[in-house]
Formats: sequence, structure tokens, C-alpha cells
Amino acid sequence: MAEASPLRFISYGSTTIGRTRAKNEDSFLRDDHLRLYVVADGVGGQPAGEIASAVVVRALGEFFKHHKPATGEDAVRTMRQALDASCHAVLDRSHTDITCRGMATTLTACWFGERKAVFAHVGDSQAFLLRGSRIRQITEDHTVAGELRGRGVGGHHPAMRTVFAHMLTQSVGPEMPVEPQVCEISIRRGDILLLCSDGVTRQTMLSELSHVLRLNESPERAVEELIRLADERGGLDNATAVIIKVI
Repeated sequence: MAEASPLRFISYGSTTIGRTRAKNEDSFLRDDHLRLYVVADGVGGQPAGEIASAVVVRALGEFFKHHKPATGEDAVRTMRQALDASCHAVLDRSHTDITCRGMATTLTACWFGERKAVFAHVGDSQAFLLRGSRIRQITEDHTVAGELRGRGVGGHHPAMRTVFAHMLTQSVGPEMPVEPQVCEISIRRGDILLLCSDGVTRQTMLSELSHVLRLNESPERAVEELIRLADERGGLDNATAVIIKVI
């Protein structure tokens, strides 16, 4: 049987400050060579959120730049090592720079191995997979609302969509994440993956995300459309999106 040809990726990412924030605390990385894609959102209300997000993104990139996975290496274990290294980078910066004490950030990362995608996730940025006409969220929200839903509590209480939806239960920063989500999924040609900060998802419905991804063949056009929608609907937060298309 002939060997399946290797999968390739095309991607695009962009970020905007929005209309209400004084600065952009989001950071992102897209590297088709490393096959690594990251979105991080500095925690608002904490000092140096923009530094926390930049440090964690840079640390992940450095890990995969210098780590050459061996054939058959466990991708989930590798991602856990990368996550651990990036979390320590944020902690080290907060300990050595008094202006960064208490800084924190969310983190959603995707790294592609052989026909697999492995995700590392802490916080409320999100990752989605569009396959055909069906979209699904890969990540679990580390928020009060997300945890209550997981326990079957809260139902349709208004606070589940407002206050509780934005109260983080985990972040990369003051303490190591207690239970980061690290998972692996199979991928195939035609899959489209979206990583984004909550500045995008707060302003769009899941059906709209699906529509934009299906309608725009170019990752660049799809990202710019999502950023435009978030901004037109108030630009309440920094908005960042990275889209990866498997070809």
C-alpha cells in the first residue's frame, strides 16, 4: 500500500486592541514550519498582562524550536513538557521583575504531529475544529460557568452568560495550573482549526464561526472577518484569531 502523502498547513493570525481597552494584552504565534500555533490573553485586572501573554507564547516557540521530537514520540507528553516550561517562564519573570508580580495569562496552543493535533489549554481562550459542515469546541472553558456546566449546575441562569462566564478558575501565572487540558485528536485533509481569545467568542455565536470558516476559503479572509465582527459589535475586548487549514 502506498504511503499517504504528508499533510501540509496554511495559516493566518491577527489581533486587534478593540474599542474599549487601553492596550492589547493578547499575543499569538503561528509557525507553519514548527507546526505550532498559540493564542494567549493576558488576564485583565492583573499587572503586566501583555508581558505574561508574550512570555508564554515566546517560551512555547523556543521549546519547539529546540526540541526535535523523535519518531514515535508521545506527542501529549511532549506538549505537557512544553506547557511546563512555558509556565515556569512566566513564573520566573514574575519573580525577577517586581512590575510583573501577579501577572497571568490564558493559553491555548496547538501542535501538529503525524496526522494528529495535540492541544494545551489553560483559561478561557478557545480552540475549534471545523470538519465538513460541523464545528465543535475542542477546549474546555476554565471559568466558573464552565465548571458549573460540567457538574450539571447553573442551567440557564443569566450569570452563566455574564459574570460567571468571565471568572477564570485557572490561568498561567501566580500558581502552576492545577489541571491544564492536554488532549490529542486525529486530523485529516480539509480540517480547519480556529484558536481565538474570548474577545472573538464573546461577540459571535458558534454558528457564525462555522459560517465564516466555511464561507472564506482563505485563512486570512476568515480571520479578518472574525476580527471585523468582534470590532463592529462593540470591540469590548482585545480580539485575536489564528486559523489553520489542513491541506
